Order: sequence, then C-alpha cells, then structure tokens
Amino acid sequence: MEGFFNPEAIGVFGLITTVWCFGLEQLGFGIKDGDHQKIGASLAYVAIVFGGAAQIFTALDLYLLNPIQNGDTSIYLGTVFATYGLFWVTVGVFFLKGGDKKMMAHFFATICFMTVIFVIKAFQIGAGMPLKAALMLIVVLTALLPFAWYGVKSAPMLTKICGLVNILIGIAAVPLLLHALHIM
Repeated sequence: MEGFFNPEAIGVFGLITTVWCFGLEQLGFGIKDGDHQKIGASLAYVAIVFGGAAQIFTALDLYLLNPIQNGDTSIYLGTVFATYGLFWVTVGVFFLKGGDKKMMAHFFATICFMTVIFVIKAFQIGAGMPLKAALMLIVVLTALLPFAWYGVKSAPMLTKICGLVNILIGIAAVPLLLHALHIM
C-alpha cells in the first residue's frame, strides 16, 4: 500500500507551510505597521488549515489505513502528526479568539515534554535524521515559547529566536516531504 499513497506528504507540507509563515512573521518579514489583528487572524487560518487540518488528516490516515504496513510506526507517526495538528489548531483558535497567555505558556511546556518523548522514540526506532532534527528543533521551540509568550523582558528577542527556529524546523522537514513525495 505504501506505493499507492503516502499521507505523510500532506502533513509535512502543512507543517512546513505553517512554521515558515509563523517564522517569517516572527522575524519581522511581514508588512511593517500592518494591522496586527488582521495578521493574527491570517496566521490563525494558516495554523488551523495547514498546521492543524493537514496534520490531523495525516494522523487519521496513519491510524486507520496503516499505509506504511508497520502498526507500531504508524501509531507513532500518527501520534506525532495528531499532536502537532492539534497544537496548531489550539494556536490558531488562540489567535482568533484570544485567551490566557499564561495557560498557553503551560500548554507549550507540555508540548515540549511530549516532544522529548517523541525524540526518544525516534532514536529507539531508528528514525532518519530529518525526523530527529525536526523533533529536536521543536523541543527547542516549545522550550522557548513559554518565555516568549509569558511576558519575559527579553520576549522580543526570544520571538525572533523562535522565528529562526520555526524556519529551521521547516528546512529540516523538507527532506521528509521529498521522501514522502518519492522525490528522494
């Protein structure tokens, strides 16, 4: 069935699109003096559709269809995609509806903890370096996000660092996308 389809392609594409959009904005490559409410809403839509829906779709395919014909790996990858899909839906809803930044900081710390578990499992199953690198960068990002969101005095610099890490996550994920598309 692997030769027939690989749902990882849409999930990884969604991840790359989302982290690059957020990263570029965090680095200040958006429109200067733009309407921050509109920018936040636009980022929310990207997060919900590309980051969230695309990765949740991939997770469901991995859980239900087991296209890689390895139940343990499908469950692991499905859980990884579902976690970050739901992560991006949560971030998107926060950008649209608002909420408590302290609670979001706790959420990011929890995702950091989960990602450490995903990294450990990636090493246990012998996953390729692109997946390990992307996950390790997500650990860095989610370790920094609580401080960037919770109003630490160095938050503007931390936001820029988070933007750079988002870009690096996308770069690390490109080989995963190429593999899923059978280009590499």
